[in-house]
Amino acid sequence: MTRSIIPFDFHSHVVRVVMRDGNPWFVATDVAVALGYRDAANAARHVGAHQKGTHIVSTIKGNQSLTIVSEGGLYRLVLRSRRAEAVAFSDWVTDEVLPSIRKTGSYSASHPPVVTLTEEEAFNLYALLRMVAGHLSRERIEPIEQALHLIRSPLAGAVSDLWREVGPRAKRMENLAGRCRSAFYRLR
Repeated sequence: MTRSIIPFDFHSHVVRVVMRDGNPWFVATDVAVALGYRDAANAARHVGAHQKGTHIVSTIKGNQSLTIVSEGGLYRLVLRSRRAEAVAFSDWVTDEVLPSIRKTGSYSASHPPVVTLTEEEAFNLYALLRMVAGHLSRERIEPIEQALHLIRSPLAGAVSDLWREVGPRAKRMENLAGRCRSAFYRLR
């Protein structure tokens, strides 16, 4: 028996779980992205055939096949990762997620639930974030700041102060746009 996908969040990475015959199976690309694999789409090639399978999901482009890995396959991906996040991810899955799934059939995080976007919503959010972050780039602000300094405008300091406040937010928008782009292309 297969149930619907259960999304959960690990350090701002959505990792989807499919229950199959009472056992959790993890979407391989989600796990690979959370663990920092460079080639997330092909990470499951290191998992044994008995530890991976497919799950069909319906999208606006039609049915799509997701590669899923068993709990053993998940551990294989964790052990192959060289990133520090792998230990935290493994601890989190074994100490929180799996016990919760086994007890209740779902995982309830102590923080707000994960928002799952449709393919179209992910693409539109990506486009909007890129547009806003592009207009807030240092490359666009610097010439304005230099021109104001050149004419000895008192606004030059205000532009610098504004950039110190807005710059980190623009960077976070750029990072979020990249994650939306990754999610969008993972769906394709």
